[in-house]
Amino acid sequence: MRALALVSRAINSAVEKLLIASGAAICVILFAQVLFRYAGDSLGWSEEVSRHLLVAITFLGGTVAYKRASFIGLQGIGHRFGPAFQRAVLRVLQLLTLACFALIAWFGAAYTIKAGEHTSSSLQIPMSIPYAVIPIAAVVFIVHVLADMAAARGSGPR
Repeated sequence: MRALALVSRAINSAVEKLLIASGAAICVILFAQVLFRYAGDSLGWSEEVSRHLLVAITFLGGTVAYKRASFIGLQGIGHRFGPAFQRAVLRVLQLLTLACFALIAWFGAAYTIKAGEHTSSSLQIPMSIPYAVIPIAAVVFIVHVLADMAAARGSGPR
C-alpha cells in the first residue's frame, strides 16, 4: 500500500502544478481581455474560458485541500472516548467519504458523456470537455481517500 501513497503524492503534485498554471492562465486571459476592450475590441471567448478554468480550479483545488488536510475537520469527536472510538469514527468517515466520491465519479462521468451532445457558446467545443473535471476530481479524491485509509491501517505515511 506504500505504492498507493506514492501515487497519491504524485497526483497531488501534478494537480498543484496544474492549479498554478490554470490560475496564471486566468490572470493572463482576463488581463488581455481588459487590454483588448480598452483598445476597442473584445475577446469573445475569454469569459467562457476563464469560467471553465475557475470551475476546474474549484474541483481540483478541493483535492489538494483534502490531501493537505485543510478541510474543516472533526478532530474533537472521539477524544473523550479513547483511541479505539477515534479509529472507528475515522474509518466510518473515510468509508462515507469514499462512497460519496464514488457516487460523484459515477454520476459525473454519466453527466460528462451526456454533455457531449452540447457545445459551448463561444468556443464551440463539446461541453463534455469542461465537465470532465467533475469525474476526474472525484477519482483523484478516491485515490487520496484510499491512501489515507491505508495509512490509517499503519501501512505508510499520508
